[in-house]
Amino acid sequence: MRFSRAMTLTAALAAAGCATTYEAKWDEKPTAAPPAAEAVATASSEGDAAWEQRGDKARLIEAITKWEAAFEKAPSTDIANKLARAHYLLGDGYYVLENNAEGRDAEYQKGLDWATRSLKLSAPEFTKAMADGKKHPEAIVLAPKDAVPAMYWYATNLGKWAATKGFATRLRYKDDIKATMTHVKSLDEMYFYAAPWRYFGSFEAVTAGLAGGSLEKSEENFKKAVELAPNYLGTKVLWADYLCTKKQDKATFKKLLEEVIAADAKVDPAIEPENRIEQAKAKKLLAEIDEKF
Repeated sequence: MRFSRAMTLTAALAAAGCATTYEAKWDEKPTAAPPAAEAVATASSEGDAAWEQRGDKARLIEAITKWEAAFEKAPSTDIANKLARAHYLLGDGYYVLENNAEGRDAEYQKGLDWATRSLKLSAPEFTKAMADGKKHPEAIVLAPKDAVPAMYWYATNLGKWAATKGFATRLRYKDDIKATMTHVKSLDEMYFYAAPWRYFGSFEAVTAGLAGGSLEKSEENFKKAVELAPNYLGTKVLWADYLCTKKQDKATFKKLLEEVIAADAKVDPAIEPENRIEQAKAKKLLAEIDEKF
């Protein structure tokens, strides 16, 4: 019955003009005007400088603007990956905390678009296979290790984007996302603070009881992610939000979030802005504890 309702809703949204599918045009290549080296370097470095101050939302938006200008003149995987991450942070960080669902979803879409651009540049064999009609789970294994950042931000943005569209859309992309993150894990399990382990912690919790997931495997993955990268506070926030709510484990939910709030966000300066955002998320979730249990 849940599936039928989700499919009905999906059809209604599609009819109303709300896209519930993401179709990348893998046969289209990035184009650009002849690069002006000095202008590109300036825009890119200005974007980097603004990114260092991304704890300020305005500076994050400035970084995005500068990097987009640089990419327009000289497409590169490095800038595309930065943009995929930056749009994700803007959506999943600032707009989530502001309860701005429209802004959040738009940023997931933009992050996905930039990750797609990066995949076209960094994984030509994968791109060709997709253009030739191969299924995503079969093609993604052709992507090299250099494409790990593009694959990770592609899967992360697509997963969050699909989740906002409902069960039917999430189910449609489940195998593509899982295959992508499985490949990332096989190439670099430590990428972005053990992100593949963190991802599968969430994935197993979300799909438990619906699409073959396991609460036990979810917990194993979250524990491994914390073990490998204890300074990234977002893992415990996801653990509480996805697994504890699914298990209705109020005590662990509270314990994990209180640990996040009490942690030193500056323990790793490279992710201090992200950790402060995760602490704000933890406070928000704790304030909603009586609604969740």
